[in-house]
Amino acid sequence: MARRLVRVGLGLAGIGALLGATVVADVVVRGEMERVAREEIAVALALPDPDAVDAEIEGGSAILQLLLGSVDHVVITVDDLDLGVATGTFHAEIYDLPTNPLTPIPRVYSYISLDHDSVVRLTGEFVDAPVRDVTLRPPALRVEVSTTLPTRMAPTDVTVVVEPVTRGSRIVLVPQTVEVGGAELSPSEFEERYGVATSALFDQTGFCVADSVPTTMEIADVRVSNGAVLLVFAIDQRSVLQLQSPHGSCVG
Repeated sequence: MARRLVRVGLGLAGIGALLGATVVADVVVRGEMERVAREEIAVALALPDPDAVDAEIEGGSAILQLLLGSVDHVVITVDDLDLGVATGTFHAEIYDLPTNPLTPIPRVYSYISLDHDSVVRLTGEFVDAPVRDVTLRPPALRVEVSTTLPTRMAPTDVTVVVEPVTRGSRIVLVPQTVEVGGAELSPSEFEERYGVATSALFDQTGFCVADSVPTTMEIADVRVSNGAVLLVFAIDQRSVLQLQSPHGSCVG
């Protein structure tokens, strides 16, 4: 009886050691997979330091995922991605990522999030008047500017409600209504009353992000949420190597 208990004890200890070793091995493999993911994304976004990328492998056993040939779920985050006149947080979620870099990735969701301060700075680059503040009011932005109207001697506070839209690789702020002295006017009514076209206030060439991301990532939508402006990208079935393609161009 005592010998049997010893054998059972040794067996359980062996199983425990094996399970412990498996857990450790899985942690090591998961860490290595995340390191590779950080390096791949750093190359794709032309970042000098892979440590600027946060990568998290989610799902079950990393070893099992590796053996089965695909990773269940990869979450990528890059804080303070430089977009030229603004910075944003890059976020991507990749599902069923093949371990073979030549195999197309079936599902990728990606966007860049611009916080309030970034939106204010960015808006100021495309408004021909001092911007006092920008309020996020989904699905639009309320842009408060101070400008001199031909019918008034002193600078006047004007609030323009604009809707951001995509035009090719650019994002354009399209005026919807204008508020002056408590009155709400359409763009045409504002121009007729004050002799100032809203298109003269807002640069309609827009904001281009093509030179900040690979050519395989295209702007699909721009959304105003309660806390940020989201630049949503479309990535059709691409391989990891294709995601490392050269960045686009904002010339023209």
